[in-house]
Amino acid sequence: MKVVTYNIRFGLGLDHKVDLRRITDTIRDADIIALQEVERFWHRSKMTDQPKLIGELLPSYYWKYFPALDLNASTIHRKGKVNNRRRQFGVMVLSKWPILSSRSLLLPQIPTFFVTGIPTGALECVITTKDTSFRIYCIHLSSASVTERLAQVEAFLNMHEMIKRCGQAVTPDIPCNNPSETKNSTLMDWGNGEKPIPVPDHTLLLGDFNFTDNSTEYVRLLGEPDPAYGYGVNQGSFVDSWLVAKQSSKDSLTWWPDPPDRQPGRPLRIDYCFVNTELAPSILRAWVDVDADGSDHRPYWLELDLNK
Repeated sequence: MKVVTYNIRFGLGLDHKVDLRRITDTIRDADIIALQEVERFWHRSKMTDQPKLIGELLPSYYWKYFPALDLNASTIHRKGKVNNRRRQFGVMVLSKWPILSSRSLLLPQIPTFFVTGIPTGALECVITTKDTSFRIYCIHLSSASVTERLAQVEAFLNMHEMIKRCGQAVTPDIPCNNPSETKNSTLMDWGNGEKPIPVPDHTLLLGDFNFTDNSTEYVRLLGEPDPAYGYGVNQGSFVDSWLVAKQSSKDSLTWWPDPPDRQPGRPLRIDYCFVNTELAPSILRAWVDVDADGSDHRPYWLELDLNK
């Protein structure tokens, strides 16, 4: 199975042209795709509905979009009819398998000064392949400050723990000692007559984290490394897929300043795929597509053998 995460910068490439086809051609070999900075109805991207267009360019995928930023972009016709539109910016997951359920988390935002501040978020999707089930998170952390990112990491970890405790998005119907409530629950049919959604043990956390692997945020998410064994010692914790892949490319850098004089003036590794400890042995290969030019980020790829 191949997985990729890609901050597409709304399709604005290194040539400063917006081209979504260039984006989709780069990632169409993946089984699961996590995208950040996907937008709807902005002048800079010609007022297009990018999630819809990406879905049309990748018609064999199921998809879910979560816009953390949501503003008015409506127009009114002469006769007073409202064309209801929202100017949005957020994350998107595409999958070769059905997305059985999803949850959305709006991450904490701290007021900024001298720096543009926007809300960002995380999207959870439950996906079942022929071999197993996964919980996929697509996340975009703030670029504004360490303080804001730490608050967002904390919020994500709390959300992740809540989801693990709650299990399914819809709890299965269980007969209670009140016959009328049992009857009402049956009539409501929250399960919609379908099989229960699985509760996955495996988790992939993909996205643009806007922090490096020597940062406080990185350590808060993965925990303090053991001097002898490194990260991922505790059951259920996250590990950096790059560190445990059996094979990895020479270049791990995922973001290049564009224009080149943007701070800090050098490339960084800020896009990751973190996996739960038990999934780590399945990671065969990790690599960065350094030839991709559809954004100021590069796609980060992962190949897994689910039989491991």
